Amino acid sequence: MRYSLVLFFSSIFLIANGQLSSSHPLSSYGIGEYNTGSNAISTSLGFVNASMIDSGFVNYYNPSSYSRLSKGNTLLSLGIDSRFSMYSQGGVSENKIGSMVDHFSLGLKMNKLMGMSFGLKPYSKVGYEFSENVYTGVDSLRYTYTGIGSLQDVYLGFAISPIQTANSHLSIGFNTSYLFGYVSNDRKSELINGSTDQGGLSKDVTRLSAFHYELGAHFQQNIGSRHKLLIGFIFDPSQRFNATLDNELYTASNINAPEVYDTISYSRMNGFVEVLSVYELGLKYQIFFKETKRKSNTRRPNLTLFASYKKWNGIQSDFETPSSNWEIGKADKWSVGMSYSPETKLFENVATLKAFEKLNYRIGVYQMNLPFSSNGINYVDRGTTFGFGIPILAQMSLSSLNFAFVLGQKGNGNDSSLKENYLGFNFGMVFSPSAFEKWFRKRKLD
Repeated sequence: MRYSLVLFFSSIFLIANGQLSSSHPLSSYGIGEYNTGSNAISTSLGFVNASMIDSGFVNYYNPSSYSRLSKGNTLLSLGIDSRFSMYSQGGVSENKIGSMVDHFSLGLKMNKLMGMSFGLKPYSKVGYEFSENVYTGVDSLRYTYTGIGSLQDVYLGFAISPIQTANSHLSIGFNTSYLFGYVSNDRKSELINGSTDQGGLSKDVTRLSAFHYELGAHFQQNIGSRHKLLIGFIFDPSQRFNATLDNELYTASNINAPEVYDTISYSRMNGFVEVLSVYELGLKYQIFFKETKRKSNTRRPNLTLFASYKKWNGIQSDFETPSSNWEIGKADKWSVGMSYSPETKLFENVATLKAFEKLNYRIGVYQMNLPFSSNGINYVDRGTTFGFGIPILAQMSLSSLNFAFVLGQKGNGNDSSLKENYLGFNFGMVFSPSAFEKWFRKRKLD
C-alpha cells in the first residue's frame, strides 16, 4: 500500500508538470490542438471514445461508462504519450520528438446501479518550435517561433443505470470539472552576428479558468447468446470560459538572458473563450465465437468491431480589443477499430493459456478534417493505429498494461504546404487491487 501511495502522488506531480515538447505548428491557433483521445486502449482502436465501454477500463471521455465498472474493483489509470514527427515543406525538413504523462483517473463502482470516477485529463495542447532566417538588406535576422502550454480538466463524474436487465443496459452519466491552464505563442527575433545577441521577444499568453461539464450515454442490447450491440453518445454543450490575454513585448542586449529584458509594452485583456458544442456517436458490436475444443481445454475467442463519428462546431474568443479576437472553424473525425481476444474467460483458464493467448489485439484507422487550410485547401489528419493489451493475471485482478502505436500524416496534398509524418506511441497502465487486497473496502465491527 505504501508503494501505491507513492505512485499515486508521483503521478499527479508528473501530470501537472508534464509538457509536450513538440507538436504541429498549426497548434498555435486558438487554445491549441483538439484533444481527440489519448488513452492507449482507445488510441489503438483508431481513437474511438463514445463506444469504448468495458469493466476493466476507465473511459473518462464517456462518463456513462462508470456504471459498467466491475463491482468491488477500483481502477487506477495512467498514461504516457510520445510522438516523433518529421516535418517537410518546400524541400526543407526537420525532426521533432516529444512526450508527456497525459492523464490520471480513478474509477469505482458505488453500488449495483451507480459508479464514479475522478482525476485529471487533457483538454488541449500547444507545442512547436521552428525558425527562419531573413535578410533585410542591412542585417540578417533569425525569427524563432515557439509555442508551449496545455489546458487540463480536473474532473469528477457519476453514472447511473436506470435500465439494467439480463439482456439490456442503459446508462447515463456526466462529468463536472474545472478547466485551467495556459497556452503561450512566442516570436523571438535576433541578429545573426557573432559580436552581439541583441534582439526582441513578443509573447501572447492566453489563460483559461472555468468550470466545465460534459454528458454521456450508452445502450447495450444482447442479441442472442453470442452477439452484443452497443450505441454510445457523448455531448459537450457550448460553453464560455473565463480567459485573459497577455500581450508582452521585450527588447534585450542579450535575447538569451531573460534577466536583462527591457519591457517595451505589456497589456492584459479580460474576456471569454467560447467552445461550441461537440458530440460523438459510436457503435460497438461484439461477437463471441463458438468454443474450440482442444486436448486439455476449450477456447472461447471474441471479436469486437468499433466505429465512431465526432464533430467539433468551432471555437471563438471575445476579448476587450476586437483586433485580438480569433475564430477556429468546424472539424470532424471518423474512426473504425477492431479488437480480438483469443480467450474470453481468462481467469477460468489462465493455467492452460499460452502467452499469446492471454493478449488482446487491436487495430484501427481514422481521419480528421482539420479546421485549418493553406492555399485554400483544408488540412487532413489521417492514420493507422494498432496495439495490444497484456492482462496481469498473477493476482486475479483487472490490472493490465496497454500499448498503442500510431502511423499518421497531416497535410493538404499540396507539395508547397507544410506536411507532417509522425509515429506515436502510447503506454497505458490500469492498476486494480487483487481479490485479496480490496481498496476502499467497507469494514464492519462486531
